Amino acid sequence: MRMETVSVQNMERKRTKTDDGGQDEMKKKLIAVAMAFLMAAAPVPAFAASNITTKKSTISKQTNVKKYMVRVNSDTSGGASVQSNGGSGVRTFRVFAQGARSTYIKRHGCAASALTTVLSGYTTKYKNYTPEKTSRKLEREVFGTKVWSANYSKSMVSQMPVSLNGITRILNYCGVPNQYVRYFKDRQAVQEIKSHLLSGNAVIIEVNNRKQKNGKMSSRNSYRWSSSKHTMVLLGMTNTGKAIVADSAYRSWSGSKQRIKFAKVEQLVKYMFSCKRSSDSVYYDSQDTSGGYILVNKR
Repeated sequence: MRMETVSVQNMERKRTKTDDGGQDEMKKKLIAVAMAFLMAAAPVPAFAASNITTKKSTISKQTNVKKYMVRVNSDTSGGASVQSNGGSGVRTFRVFAQGARSTYIKRHGCAASALTTVLSGYTTKYKNYTPEKTSRKLEREVFGTKVWSANYSKSMVSQMPVSLNGITRILNYCGVPNQYVRYFKDRQAVQEIKSHLLSGNAVIIEVNNRKQKNGKMSSRNSYRWSSSKHTMVLLGMTNTGKAIVADSAYRSWSGSKQRIKFAKVEQLVKYMFSCKRSSDSVYYDSQDTSGGYILVNKR
C-alpha cells in the first residue's frame, strides 16, 4: 500500500508538471499570435532612419522652367512638413531660375535662390518667398539696414551675393537648425554630405569653376557647375545613389534638366572648396573665406 501511495503521488506530480508545461506552452503561443496581430496592424515607417531616398523616376526630366516644384522624401521631424509618417515624409521645394543677366538676382542671385529653396521646404512662414523678396526683405531684416544698404548701394557689377555665413545667419533667424562646415578634406566631406542627405535633409554647397583635391586647385578652368563661384542646394539622394541638385543656373550640357540635376557627391566635392580663414562677412568676401557647406536641419 505504501508503494502504491508513493506511485500515485509520483504520477500526480508528473501529471501536474505536464499540465503546467502545456499551459505555459499555450500561453506562449497565444502571446505570439497577439504580438503578430499587433505588428501587422501597426503602421510601418516609409523609410529607414538613415537611408531616405527619392525615386529618380518621380522627378520630371523637363525642368527647364522659371520655377519648379519638386517633392523629395525627407526627414520632417522639424520645420514644415507634408505627409508626415513617423518622423519621415515628404518636403516640397521650390527651385528658381536666375535667368538673363539684367537684375541683381539674375546676375548675383544664386545664393538668394538657394536660400529661398531651402526656406520653401523647411519653413511655413517663408515657404512662398521668392529670391527677390529674400534679398530685398529678409536679408535687410537679419543683417540690418546699414550692412544691407552698403552692398546694394554699389554698382550692379560690384554687388555681392549673400555668403554661406550670411545664409547660416538667416537660417538661424528663420528657426532652421544648421551647421556651417567651413573647413573640410574631400573624403570627410563626401561621407558627411552623403550621410546627411540619406538622413533626409538638404545640404547647401558652394562650387568653383575649377576642380580641386583636398584644397589644391587645378590650373585649368572647368565650367561644368560655374563660370566663377556658385551656390546650389542638394535636396536629397535618389535611389540610384545620386544627389538631387537644385540649381538656379542654366547649363547647356544638362539639356532639359535645368532646375533639377543629378550628380554623384564625389563629383560635386571636386568642385567645392574649403575656407582658408574665417570671416563674419554676410556677403561674399573672397574664396578664402566663403567656401564650405551647410548641413540643413542639423541639430
